[in-house]
Amino acid sequence: MRSTLVTLCGALFLFLAGAIGTAGAHPLQYHGSDPVDGPADDDHQHGEADGHLPPSSSNVDLVGKLDTLTNIPGGIADVGAHNNHAYLNAFWPECLSRGGTGTGVHVVDISKAESPTKVNFLPAESNSYVGEGVHVIDFNDRDILVHNNETCDSSQPVVSGFSVWDVTAPAAAFKLGQFGDTTPAVARQTYHTTHSVQAFVWQNRAYAVAVDNQDLKDVDIFDITPVLTSVGPATLVWEGGLEDWPGAQGSYANGDTVFHHDMQQKVVDGHNLLLVSYWDAGQVLLNIDNPAAPVFVTDSDYSSPDPLMPAFQIPEGNSHQSYWDQDGDYVLSTDEDFSPTRTLCQITSGPNAGDTACGEFPWTVPLPPSGVEGQTIWGGSGCEEDLNGNGVSDRSEVPSQLSSSADIVVFSRGGCFFSKKVESGQLAGYSIVAIGQSHAGTRNGLLPDSFLCGAQGHAFVVTASAVCIGHRAMHLLFGDPPAYSPPEGYAAGGDMPAIGTLGASFSATGNVFDGWGYVHLHDAATLAELDTYAIPEALDPAYASGFGNLTVHEVKTDSRPGVDLAYFSYYDAGLRVASFGPGGITEVGHYIADGGNDFWGVFPIPVDKNINPGHPGGAKKKPKPGKQPKDTLILMSDRDSGLWIFNYTGPGDD
Repeated sequence: MRSTLVTLCGALFLFLAGAIGTAGAHPLQYHGSDPVDGPADDDHQHGEADGHLPPSSSNVDLVGKLDTLTNIPGGIADVGAHNNHAYLNAFWPECLSRGGTGTGVHVVDISKAESPTKVNFLPAESNSYVGEGVHVIDFNDRDILVHNNETCDSSQPVVSGFSVWDVTAPAAAFKLGQFGDTTPAVARQTYHTTHSVQAFVWQNRAYAVAVDNQDLKDVDIFDITPVLTSVGPATLVWEGGLEDWPGAQGSYANGDTVFHHDMQQKVVDGHNLLLVSYWDAGQVLLNIDNPAAPVFVTDSDYSSPDPLMPAFQIPEGNSHQSYWDQDGDYVLSTDEDFSPTRTLCQITSGPNAGDTACGEFPWTVPLPPSGVEGQTIWGGSGCEEDLNGNGVSDRSEVPSQLSSSADIVVFSRGGCFFSKKVESGQLAGYSIVAIGQSHAGTRNGLLPDSFLCGAQGHAFVVTASAVCIGHRAMHLLFGDPPAYSPPEGYAAGGDMPAIGTLGASFSATGNVFDGWGYVHLHDAATLAELDTYAIPEALDPAYASGFGNLTVHEVKTDSRPGVDLAYFSYYDAGLRVASFGPGGITEVGHYIADGGNDFWGVFPIPVDKNINPGHPGGAKKKPKPGKQPKDTLILMSDRDSGLWIFNYTGPGDD
């Protein structure tokens, strides 16, 4: 995830972008404009990158594949499996409005794993696509599938929410309904868009946990039992977010980008637990013995300096997804980082000297390779309007560079387009502009170091470089105690010093290599970090470009008790298999095909070639009660083709 840039792997919806003001926004599709900060980027999740690592394999055999599910690059997303069938999502490039063939869920019979066969397609709602979430549960002798829905074209009406299907007979599956949050109401939408969803059964009732893309209370728990028993719709029984967990606040990674991205539910020692991957806040562990009243248990913290890139005091973050081991002793979590570089900023003089999080506006002149450093000066709002109420345009009050001898003019976000502020700096003679986060962007101090390098809002000749910084850093530059309550610092009665006040020196360097995303091993009870793992290329600047996306994406663990193996989808670095335990994480197998793979999803299934269907050769006899499967097949979804099925043959597979 490009958590230090503004052209992210998809901009967050307007509500969250305005309220949170994050630097690394939610990796979702969005079309529209911010009336204050400028038009949103029309980006999408899982950005395009050329190349891949050379083909190779170790301790992994290819069993079979169905690589004809799409002929559109990036047309396949996540994969799930249940009872000899795999379910693969058709992603946003398959939207009809984008020239695709339609989005939804491909249903594939994998009872003969060497020759999987497509048997059905479950269409998504009109103008929706399916991405991160597809999940099947058993409920009262029925197989129930849930999948997420996000928006193909937000200028058109959309139902969105999440879908519920009966897939007991996969080739004849039928839809049970569409559900989601409706408050606050969103124009042209029936339900809030949902980035991921997972279902579970607890105390004879069925529930679904959904990512709410358009609400600060972005963890939604629904009781879907009424749907499955034909007595009513799904009921939202609880919703919450970071404000509800004081214990998870204040220990964020680069950019204070916090939002619910994915979740995992598991019963451990008789308790119903939910792991919430909350991006720069790490993992949040909730007890959901009562799904209508979750209780915060603990959270994980990113260590400083970064354990794999110790040159950086501020860790990158981007906690994407997590998974328990079968025995409930360990948790593995993945950090999805699509940008192996960041903008590195420092306050270089005065009592507040030190690293500070920042980003670089992608539409301004790139920072020079050697970086920039100079004295700062406070410029107010930088808007053409009179926002401080003194009867004079704020733009005309910006001190000229010639009169001030300062090098970097600092404005605060808000009141007009980012581009208007940069233009004001240029007109005053500055070649470097810094724009601090607003009060609202910090959620009134909850995210003091969040920053937002927004899109260009109007056309002009850009000659300056520009960076975005946190609200706290904006105060610290001028020796001013950070404050987060209205009015904004540039307004009448604001909490910043007078326009023209000189501040500390500040440096900014762009495109500093900080590595691709990697894996954390946690103690399951405390979420304390025990070890980290990355492929070697992810830490080598020689692989910063030209080899595709070398970040980890998803993780699943082997479902056999006592088998401590983890399986990772690593995009253009292929499938990775690792053993884990008290000694840490060690890679024990991998696979990259000739021509490359771009793996999104991973789903291991236990099999026995003599007992269970789903293994080459099929079922030969009925399973014995309590029989331990002898093998695992690994299902992988390739973004550009479809389903790949592997068998790991190395150490630890006992």
